[in-house]
Amino acid sequence: MKDQKRKGKSSENTAFKVALGGICSAVCLLSMFCSGFLPMLSYTIPTFAGFLMVVMIVEADKNWAIATYVAVSLLCIFVTPNYEATLLFILFMGYYPILKFYLDKKKNKVLVWICKFGIFNAAVVIFYLAFQYIFTSVDMMEGMEMFGKYAVLVLWGAANIFFLIYDFALTQLIDIYINWFRKKILRRK
Repeated sequence: MKDQKRKGKSSENTAFKVALGGICSAVCLLSMFCSGFLPMLSYTIPTFAGFLMVVMIVEADKNWAIATYVAVSLLCIFVTPNYEATLLFILFMGYYPILKFYLDKKKNKVLVWICKFGIFNAAVVIFYLAFQYIFTSVDMMEGMEMFGKYAVLVLWGAANIFFLIYDFALTQLIDIYINWFRKKILRRK
């Protein structure tokens, strides 16, 4: 009798995780598709889609979050007309919330920040090189002419400052989701 109850709960739990993964994937893909006709949100939409991976971690676990990230990343390549947003989601915004969720639990904060900045800067370099050599129709340095030969350094420095702001904002959103939304709205412990 107890084995049947455990199997029943296990299958209900798996069904919930599959359904949640499908919903998160659909919302991610819809928002990423919208980046095609809302190009001014090319950086905001992948950020929002990446936050949905936090929902998957909290409600399911890291394996389900990673599976959702991989599925959305693969489907974005075929569905999203905005390659800039797609590449941003794949290279950083999609998996960083998953990584952050676990990095922030580590005790050595200096090493954590070194890892975070290392991963972010590697993603920025790959993103820049992809648009420099593969997607040559987009000029990443447009509007940066006033900085002359230092334009790349200024852009890189600004990106790192925005990364700090993004990391702080993501921390706050995770806290709001876990400690307020999940308890007050979803009524889950």
